Amino acid sequence: MLKSVSRISTLGFTFSTLLLLVYSHVVIAQNVKTGSSEVLDPKFTSLLLTGQVASKNLQPFVVPKAGRAWRYQIKWMLPEGSVAKAGEVVVVFDKSEIANQIEQLEASLLRVTAQEQNQTIELDSQLLQAQFDVKKARLEQEKAQLDGAIPIDFIAAKDYADNQFELLRTGSELSKKNQALIEVTDKREATLAQLAIDKQRSQLELEQALQGLEQLELKADIDGPILYGRDNQTDKKFAVGDSVQIGRQIATVPAMNNLEVIAWVNEVDVDRLQLDSPVAIRLDSQPGIALKGHIADISLQASKQAAWGNSNWFKVSISFDIDERVKIIPGMSVLVRTGDAL
Repeated sequence: MLKSVSRISTLGFTFSTLLLLVYSHVVIAQNVKTGSSEVLDPKFTSLLLTGQVASKNLQPFVVPKAGRAWRYQIKWMLPEGSVAKAGEVVVVFDKSEIANQIEQLEASLLRVTAQEQNQTIELDSQLLQAQFDVKKARLEQEKAQLDGAIPIDFIAAKDYADNQFELLRTGSELSKKNQALIEVTDKREATLAQLAIDKQRSQLELEQALQGLEQLELKADIDGPILYGRDNQTDKKFAVGDSVQIGRQIATVPAMNNLEVIAWVNEVDVDRLQLDSPVAIRLDSQPGIALKGHIADISLQASKQAAWGNSNWFKVSISFDIDERVKIIPGMSVLVRTGDAL
């Protein structure tokens, strides 16, 4: 047995893995009676679970929806394990695409603004001309009314007829000019309203793009170490240079308080756990000290872990007592032992 352990140690197994191997022999020895196939009740046996220290208060970092792209490349991340301060930038995404979009939107806004100015000048000129034409037509009608008011007894019959015809013509012309003024006024209002809408839309798109540019820099809201997330398909940690789809969580910053241990139990063994049952916790970094804890929660629904095969796993939340001899920060790996042999 010692030789086998020695061989395992030379292969570089972690302390948690070694304990799992040794402890599995102990569990088998407890469960199987010599010369008999009888197995003890599973509820009286122990389980070894691997887990990680986590915080109940944490800030997730996800790829933002900024601009028109559906995925962004990670250009820079704070080194994993580094303690981020509130307000500090921890993740930066590639800004080249949205920067080009901003240039196009700025050019579009300038074009719409210039078009609005040119159209305003032209429409104002048309309005002034229409107003002038109305005043001119009104003066001509007033003159025709004066001439038409001269009795036929004082002028020749032909002149009287001409005056009456001119009165009718100027009246019709004034009506046309008034209608033209209404049309020019309506056209001006409609055109300027549409241009205002186009300008407002361009301004809004530019503001959104500028906000998106800011969103491509993720800042910490709390103090804590940054922990990189893993790709669900490959189980590899996200790294600088990866192109990640929007909405995917790439990192977290857990707070340094309200710590707990998150472990995972296979669906085959979940019935062997009970809420509030005691557990012993050992950190991989300080295996000589055992922390006391208890199972605080067991998830009601199992989920698959891509790197662990096709089995389903239940999430187990474990509360523990702080030991001043042990320095604990989120992200540390631990080994959890449950059952009667604590």
